[in-house]
Amino acid sequence: MGVTEWQRHSRRVTRGPRWKTLRMAVLERDGFKCVDCGKSRGRLECDHILPVRTHPHLAYDPDNCAMRCTSCHAAKTHVEVGRAPPAYDRHGWRKAVNELAADNKPLSSKEEHHA
Repeated sequence: MGVTEWQRHSRRVTRGPRWKTLRMAVLERDGFKCVDCGKSRGRLECDHILPVRTHPHLAYDPDNCAMRCTSCHAAKTHVEVGRAPPAYDRHGWRKAVNELAADNKPLSSKEEHHA
């Protein structure tokens, strides 16, 4: 079963005022941060702990929901659908790229000849 099929099941649930109310309650309960990595910036997604496709009766149960950042949610979903979780650390990669960009400076003429 692929991710696309999984998304189809939850898409029916994640529309409308009932879902918006549940999502806000879970956001508040989880302290507006990812329950796995603690990230509080960027997009947070309300994840069903037990998937809607196999547990539709728990679709609106707050005890079956947790806030996750997009990276942690994707890793969990990959495992659920039988794929290996992403092998790289997106948070670490993003941090390293930002640090390199902050340190970006022109090479001196001496460094250019050795590069």
